[in-house]
Amino acid sequence: MIHTVSILVPVYNASQWLRQCLDSIVRQTYQPLQVVLVDDGSTDDSLAICREYADRYSFVEVYHQVNSGVAVARNTLLDKAKGEFVLFVDSDDWIEVDAVSVMLHAQVDVNADIVVCEHSTRFESSKTDIVVSENIAIGNIIWTKEQIVKSFLQHTKLRGMLWNKLIRRSLFCGHSFNQQVWYGEDAQMIWKIIQNVGKMVFVPQVLYNYRILPTSISGQPFGLKKMTALGVWGSICEDVALDYPQYLTTARARYGAEATLLLYNAVQAKSVDKMSVHKLQSIVREQLPFMRDCDFISAKMLWFARLASCCFGFAKLIIRQ
Repeated sequence: MIHTVSILVPVYNASQWLRQCLDSIVRQTYQPLQVVLVDDGSTDDSLAICREYADRYSFVEVYHQVNSGVAVARNTLLDKAKGEFVLFVDSDDWIEVDAVSVMLHAQVDVNADIVVCEHSTRFESSKTDIVVSENIAIGNIIWTKEQIVKSFLQHTKLRGMLWNKLIRRSLFCGHSFNQQVWYGEDAQMIWKIIQNVGKMVFVPQVLYNYRILPTSISGQPFGLKKMTALGVWGSICEDVALDYPQYLTTARARYGAEATLLLYNAVQAKSVDKMSVHKLQSIVREQLPFMRDCDFISAKMLWFARLASCCFGFAKLIIRQ
């Protein structure tokens, strides 16, 4: 059986990296593909580059919108997608030439709803590639619904990013990306769709290459946009309390871990909003008992959580030395 795969790319001021991204997509060994590009009001040459590829390749579609943010762009991409499966690719990243073929082959083997691959991470400021691997298996590994939920809440082997996952498009029906969330919006979406997942398969090959830029939200220091992640994980805890009470300790530990990571960002920042810091400290103190009970929370994180949630100024002095 031949499955159509829609590769979805939100584009914003990515002209420096866009050709590498698009070349990696149009040269995929697997066909047929639908490639959808949504330019979110770029002010550089990104839109012209997108149109150039659409002129050269009949399976590439380009849409342009007034700058509205990545959530709106992703919603537009989903509206335009026609494939049975979708793969999101960020416009400053690239995929291996056989990424779609390998992931789809793994999907067909077990009729999986989601296929997850390994990835490399490149911090552009350091010019260093880091291969991210959890050594989950020598071969493909299959997870059931219960395993998927538990692993997502631990957020170690299964994390909330969209871009290393081949996903059955029907799972997105009835869902849209939240325009009010700037950090963690993809984790929020992954949480929604895994509620209807039967099987997920992991492929232990690096098929996606992720680039962190200083201008990306993940590469930026502490700020109000990153604080929107708190609402995501607070809401997930509420869902878990209702539907998966056996994992509530895990969910609350992860909530505390996300708040701790934001506190670490705040410690490194030149200036911080005191109200935001106080809110983070309160959340971390409340979740610390649950963090202590979960082995996926490292001793280093626990140490910092205890320190920064009580003595932010002292933590700032120590970390910035």
